[in-house]
Amino acid sequence: MKTPRHTTHVRLDTQLGGTPRTALLAVKDMDCMAGVAVEVTYLQLLRGKDNYRELGSFAFDGKWPIREQEP
Repeated sequence: MKTPRHTTHVRLDTQLGGTPRTALLAVKDMDCMAGVAVEVTYLQLLRGKDNYRELGSFAFDGKWPIREQEP
């Protein structure tokens, strides 16, 4: 999935031993998630502290760089 316009952060959702885990990263740090299979959600930071809007999501298999899937 191409990064949506106005994306500022990404949320990574995964499971560790059956417990849900979440991480929040700036878009510029997305290369840190190489090798980890997660659900990636694109976020836009709105005014105010910890106020985000979801812009889209996709399942990431851990292979970097991210490539568009062929139809």
